[in-house]
Amino acid sequence: MPKIEVSRQDLFKLARMEDPGDEKLADILSLVKGEIDSSEGDWLKLELNDTNRPDLWSVEGVARALRCWNAGAERHLVELPEPDMEIFVDAGLENVRPFVAAFTACGWAPDQKELDALINVQEKLAASFGKNRKTAGAGFYRLDDIEFPVRYRAVSPDTSFVPLGFEREMTLSEILTGTETGRTYAHLLKGADLWPLLEDSGGNVLSFPPVLNSQTTGRVSAGDSRLFCEVTGTNWETVQLSATILACNLQDRGAEISPIRVNYPEPYPGKTVVTPVIFSDLMTASMESIHRVLGVDISPESARKALQRMDYASVEIDGTGGTGGTGITGILPPYRRDGIHAVDMIEDIIISIGLSSFDPLLPKQFTLGRCAPIEDLADAARILLAGAGCEEILRPVLTSREKVTDLTRTPKTPVSIANPMTAEYGVVRNTLLPGLLEVESTSAHAAYPHRIFETGEVLTAAEDGNCRTEILLACLVCGNKADFGDVHSIIGSLCHSRAIRLSLAETDDNRFIPGRCAAISINDRVSGVIGELHPAVLNNWGISRPASAFEIALSALKG
Repeated sequence: MPKIEVSRQDLFKLARMEDPGDEKLADILSLVKGEIDSSEGDWLKLELNDTNRPDLWSVEGVARALRCWNAGAERHLVELPEPDMEIFVDAGLENVRPFVAAFTACGWAPDQKELDALINVQEKLAASFGKNRKTAGAGFYRLDDIEFPVRYRAVSPDTSFVPLGFEREMTLSEILTGTETGRTYAHLLKGADLWPLLEDSGGNVLSFPPVLNSQTTGRVSAGDSRLFCEVTGTNWETVQLSATILACNLQDRGAEISPIRVNYPEPYPGKTVVTPVIFSDLMTASMESIHRVLGVDISPESARKALQRMDYASVEIDGTGGTGGTGITGILPPYRRDGIHAVDMIEDIIISIGLSSFDPLLPKQFTLGRCAPIEDLADAARILLAGAGCEEILRPVLTSREKVTDLTRTPKTPVSIANPMTAEYGVVRNTLLPGLLEVESTSAHAAYPHRIFETGEVLTAAEDGNCRTEILLACLVCGNKADFGDVHSIIGSLCHSRAIRLSLAETDDNRFIPGRCAAISINDRVSGVIGELHPAVLNNWGISRPASAFEIALSALKG
């Protein structure tokens, strides 16, 4: 879970409230699903338990939530001026780091503590939300040192400038190999012939994203009241939301935000975007559903006021609640994109009202719980695989499309999330093999051979347009001599112990070597696939040893 360190003085100044003390603050932090990790003098370390709310990962975000709960909704990024500054994006960045968002913030002169807080949220967003600067990373610059328009260029690795913290010019290649920051983020540009560079119209380099700012424009000091902020990355939504969050934070500090026009070339296709983007996601819920989830009846006006205290941009009571009933329509503030379902808005109502205001109810019926039969079967399979020398892993159900389709070459397309917070968790897995391969890709330090397995849920799209949940079992063996026989012996042992028939039939699957792959039939029913993994798949994951694997529907082991 994200952890942030904040100054008590800064937090309560921004929240416009007196310091209530740690005991009372611990209760108040339920508004942001947070808790005090440690408290020492002026410094608080807070743990935030909502990974879908990157806007809260800063002192400004927590203070905003406390302030709005006490005083009501605020208006963010409204009535911004028309952009009079531009950024032009080169076409050569399409396959490297194609997206950029930017704005200016003037009129707020930070002291050193406030500047440190700004740098902290910049780094937190890049590290957590931006996946260590891969999908998004931000930079701040002195606005008066920049001549517009700015160009986001695709340049040769031989291009040189003076990086931040150095006194001499270095080529981009030298920065990646000769600086600690460069070595840390060099993998983000692996395989690219042209690399990204931000440069103003006077030829001054702003930065080499996502690695280092320049020494000339990229060193921001306390007291600098005219700032330029940019966010670059590989995921459009992550880039835009990061920029919007930073703009809202600076506006909360007292800065005047001015947007910047970003001009994309073909094949984007020649699109112009004004940033920061003002997101306005619409949420609706019927009063009937609100009462059902809360367990108590509240008035529409109470629901409206509760959402206003959660800083919704607007809340309306209307007649769209279904079957002619009353409903609530709310628009999330521009820094939030976590609303997926009506229950998300109802959760905000519950948080605003306060969990302690609800009377707990004891269950009216007494029941005895037990495992579902499929879980008993999974436990039996785990015991047998452990006996075969395999180690169990657990991976998230959500993953990225790249891992499933590009790296693993899975034939079937996974089901996408409608509005994912990040591309890293943009689809629901339809196979367990990418998870096994990802673990194996980070396990080269362990002695070979490696035998790992997982049993877990996947989601597949049915022909009728619906989705179907299924529990699969997958096993992977990797080592200098790992071959078809290794995993065949494991699945054979499983079937023998369950007294069920196992047979194989030749099949084709892009994930496996042609001629070294077979369809698994259990009790004469096709239930999965087995084979030696294709060298291209292993290379995609950076695995240097041969590997073989099988994957079956767990239900096939029922016998």
